[in-house]
Formats: sequence, C-alpha cells, structure tokens
Amino acid sequence: MSVLFFAGEPEPEPAPNFTLVSLDGESVRLSDYRGRVVVLDFWASWCKPCTRTLPALHELLEGYADDVALLLVSLDRTEKASRDAMDAAGYPTGNVLWGSLDEAREVKKLFGVVGIPWTFLIDRDGLIQYAGLPTGLTAEKIDAVL
Repeated sequence: MSVLFFAGEPEPEPAPNFTLVSLDGESVRLSDYRGRVVVLDFWASWCKPCTRTLPALHELLEGYADDVALLLVSLDRTEKASRDAMDAAGYPTGNVLWGSLDEAREVKKLFGVVGIPWTFLIDRDGLIQYAGLPTGLTAEKIDAVL
C-alpha cells in the first residue's frame, strides 16, 4: 500500500480489511464499518507524539460521534499497557484494537505504516481519503467525506 508516503490527500484507494480483537474482547472487522466514515489511528502508549495527539483526535471527533467511528490500533507490547493508557486518559476501550502485538503489527504492515502516530480517514465506501499525521486531520477533511 502506497498511501503512507503521501501525507495529505492520496488518490483514494480501498482500505485493506482486517480483523482485530478490541480491549473489550469483541472481534472487530474494518468491513463492519462500511457505510460509516472511519478514522483509523495507529498509536502506542510508549509513543510520546501519540500520547500528545490522541487527546486532540478525541476532541476533534467528539462532534462527529454519530457519523464517524474512531478505531485505534495499539502497537503496545501488552494489552495491559494499552488499557492502562486509555483508563488513565478516561477514554473508552471498545474501539482500541490489539489482539496481540504480532496481529497489530500485521495490520500496521497491511496499511504500509512505518512510523506512529499515523492516521487514516476512510470514507463510507471504504476508500482512504487521508493518510498522515493525526494533526493533519481536520474538520474540513472529515466534513468533505460526510
């Protein structure tokens, strides 16, 4: 997948499907969200830029709760590290996807992500409309795909 290297508005290409288990124990498939806009963010609790951008990402998406799903792929070594970070920040855990570090790394590879944090905006048709740093995702970009 080439979208990683074009931060901004890539040529829309289909987001690869994947399945990971959430921290709440639910099996989550990206394809289950077809018909909804999805923000997919790759992060880890040990990543300082990730912990700095995650609050702004949550704040940005507060106004879109009914229209945009936020999925967070954790690249932490343990489920506990992800859960502790979410609990400490007061964020829900049902949208935090992990399964295992190896499984999360496979999804990271599937999307061509080489560094984190890295965020994708996926439209209702499953096409990637933005790939880049979470700080580059704006309300205008989200509004354009709603």
